[in-house]
Amino acid sequence: MKSELPKVLHPVLGSPLLDFALEKGEELAVDESVVVVGWGREAIEAHYEKHHGGGTPNAGRKISWAVQDEQLGTGHAAHIGVEAISAKDAEGVLILNGDLPLLDSETIRRLVETHRENGHAATVLTCHKDDPTGFGRVVRAESGQVVNIVEEPDCDDETRAIPDVNVGTYVFSIEAFRKYYDRIGTDNEQNEYYLTDVVVEASKDGAKVGTVAVADERETAQVNCQKELAVAQAILKERIIDELFDKGVRIDDPASCYIERGVEVAAGAHIHPFCVLRKGTVIEAGAHVGPFAHLRPGSHLGAGSKVGNFCELKNTDLGPGAKVNHLSYVGDGDVGAQVNIGAGTIFANYDGKKKHRTVVKDGAFIGSGTVLVAPVTVGEGASTGAGSVVLRGRDVEDGQTVVGMPAQVLENKSLEKKTLDKSQKQET
Repeated sequence: MKSELPKVLHPVLGSPLLDFALEKGEELAVDESVVVVGWGREAIEAHYEKHHGGGTPNAGRKISWAVQDEQLGTGHAAHIGVEAISAKDAEGVLILNGDLPLLDSETIRRLVETHRENGHAATVLTCHKDDPTGFGRVVRAESGQVVNIVEEPDCDDETRAIPDVNVGTYVFSIEAFRKYYDRIGTDNEQNEYYLTDVVVEASKDGAKVGTVAVADERETAQVNCQKELAVAQAILKERIIDELFDKGVRIDDPASCYIERGVEVAAGAHIHPFCVLRKGTVIEAGAHVGPFAHLRPGSHLGAGSKVGNFCELKNTDLGPGAKVNHLSYVGDGDVGAQVNIGAGTIFANYDGKKKHRTVVKDGAFIGSGTVLVAPVTVGEGASTGAGSVVLRGRDVEDGQTVVGMPAQVLENKSLEKKTLDKSQKQET
């Protein structure tokens, strides 16, 4: 990846690569998740402790960490993982790569069910690829039985031409894995213990070795560099957008929108071109987004609300029918129904140490260029004049109008006097 960030922490549409493997396990209701870590393990473990309390992304189950101090190959890594399984009576183990984010849960379910139903010692996920470059080739007997899996650096020309490849996902009986792992060595181009060799040893010994083919080749998209990361994101984004179309969401230009996993959009919402919707965003029916809007985590757009051109929301509830139309930043806010937030408004939520919230109640009108310095509340039906700066703690009461920098209450009598004076001057 040519990055200081460990590969499995690189985000794919808002989720680290490792999340995808862990989530697949959760969807299959595995009893235990063991993650084998080596280089960068401190950063990986710290991430999951911070964001999931040390547990997996969905269910909160504790992750067991198995440390591979020396990177001696995929077989060695799997061996360390298997030995770290705490349940001594476990019968089988599902082994997933951390860099295959697009594998479908149903594909893995078929792999596991095939393994169980046929009493296999090992079951391997395979794929017929138009371009098998980078993958180990699956060599079969006439019966279809796997007799060898050859990593690309070890392939001769004939083997390299085989389109049937090993995806890198397996189910083993634990007894079989331990038995055949003890038989493998490092006689290969990489001088490593290959996990594929465990499969081959089982086949040589006459044990039952099965395969399950991936239906959609795109599921096998690996992430080994920044370009492949972008390719995986594009495929996943297409899936997400297709799901939103099926729900009845209008997206004018799918190619120009970036929509992360975990974004919820209701039927009837309208996404305009060049929008960025981050994980944790919720958009209700009839809401409009964009063009050129950025909705960060915690943004919640109520029914019929609008976030317009070049606006950014973060950790904010926008009430039904409320509008943030142009060039505004609304962060850490609670915005009521039918509020109008004028162009260039800023919710100044950060004091240099902490974030604070701004509350704008139902029916309020925020004039263009207003700065609301949090924590502050603008009352129901209240207004701010264009260019006002409402300082922290100087709440605007219901129905009040404030103007100026710093903002002061505009009294009705004072307004009437100014209007009268102006009229008299014009008569003169």
